[in-house]
Amino acid sequence: MNGPVAVDQTVSNGGRDRDGSPRMLSRWTFQYTPARQFVERRLEGRVLNACAGKTKLNHDGEIVRNDLNPERDADHYLDVVELPEHFEPRSFDTIVFDPPFDQKQAEEKYDGLHASDVYGALEGFEKLVRPGGAVICFGWNSWGMRSFGAFEREDTYLFQRGPIHRDVIATIDRRTSSSLATDGDSNRSVDTVSDRDGGER
Repeated sequence: MNGPVAVDQTVSNGGRDRDGSPRMLSRWTFQYTPARQFVERRLEGRVLNACAGKTKLNHDGEIVRNDLNPERDADHYLDVVELPEHFEPRSFDTIVFDPPFDQKQAEEKYDGLHASDVYGALEGFEKLVRPGGAVICFGWNSWGMRSFGAFEREDTYLFQRGPIHRDVIATIDRRTSSSLATDGDSNRSVDTVSDRDGGER
């Protein structure tokens, strides 16, 4: 997983939707048509939208919506680090993570609500996603699930916001058929075969 990150596609801001409304990447990421389509094309199986916000994604399967704001239409209102306490391990095929990207953005645009620990959230996703499943992350950086050896980078997209604004970066990391587990009482990591047809989950 370590090493340079290749950008697979760059999406420029601007343009108009079919109804004539302008396309602008704003605080509600998935109201921006290219970002919503980017995610919806990659949704598989049971989905966890960990920071759901206002926009409902289209998907043929189940989408579990979580949001810290109790005024949002969601199934759960949990800090993302608490999600593994409420769901079985390996119970999602796709996890979408689109949190406020920094403290300032959270204060200015999301009533100060934000994940208490982003790395802790990623650790939770590592527990929740099934072998063969994917974690889709949005943010200011391309790190995604690079801290976890069971994941491989599948795509990195840049959503440009203009000449004076930072790009929004989306990453897709897929859990491979080989995962890491702890060997008994030692701290040694060993390979365990994990797949949809059986084996360790």
